[in-house]
Amino acid sequence: MAVPPVEAQPLELPGAQFSQPPAPVPQPAAPAAPSLPTTPDAPTAPLPVAPPGTVADPAAPALPPPADITELTLHRDAREGALDIARTGQGLAATLTLEGRGISNPQEACAVTIADGVRGAEGEEGVALSPVTPLGRYARYRLAAPACPVVVTLFADAAILWHEGFCTFEAADCRVDPNGVWGPRADALPTDPVRLERDLAEADEAVRAAFRTLAERSEGDALRAVLAEQAGFSAERVTACARYEGEERQGLCAARWTQARAAGLQERLGTTPAPVPRADAPAAVPEAPAPLSILPTDN
Repeated sequence: MAVPPVEAQPLELPGAQFSQPPAPVPQPAAPAAPSLPTTPDAPTAPLPVAPPGTVADPAAPALPPPADITELTLHRDAREGALDIARTGQGLAATLTLEGRGISNPQEACAVTIADGVRGAEGEEGVALSPVTPLGRYARYRLAAPACPVVVTLFADAAILWHEGFCTFEAADCRVDPNGVWGPRADALPTDPVRLERDLAEADEAVRAAFRTLAERSEGDALRAVLAEQAGFSAERVTACARYEGEERQGLCAARWTQARAAGLQERLGTTPAPVPRADAPAAVPEAPAPLSILPTDN
């Protein structure tokens, strides 16, 4: 049974504002996954598409952000927290509210809002988003919050946030997990579910093709690792989207998660060389030319 949140004096820290959320609405438990931690003290397993670095990259291509992303409020699993992205004179800024559990009392709900004085086009405050290397055709940014730096991959209607493990805000007595797919509430989704179904099918095929190529370029332990990763792909996606609100009707989480995974695999293909034939391997025998047809043709 959830314990009502305990009132606390508001704290003013640079880059973060703390607030007490309303009593959480009980949610159905997500299916348990053996490979993921279930206690607040255990580190969170990162999304399979982990950015290679979280340092702002001045040379990163300046991909334009998705056109509609600044018109949406995104929520983790479409149900908790809030992410608002706004345009500024220098680029983009974000205001991020993370919901979690108390450090001293994990039964107590807590929330932290990260905003740091950067003005958006409509006057709201936010933390500047610094571009990092894009994930394929998807723009990617670093939100440089001191206690919780996250990498944000943007889609037209969603974002994937990545941070290694939990973020801990000692002053607010709050531990939060920002990782996952963030999207609009199910009743505010602007994308046609038919389009999402097509996006998922195309991304699934791209993932299968990438795994095939990686397997062809690997051997020994590396090959076994690729095959194990491929075998666990579907289960990982189920785990990532198990709590996503409206997923069974709309499929936003699976589509965007799979697109990000496909883009990450394509990045790996770009850095995985094709196999070099062994010196003692027999030379390939060229195929004999096909015999000329003796049948009449229309040419």
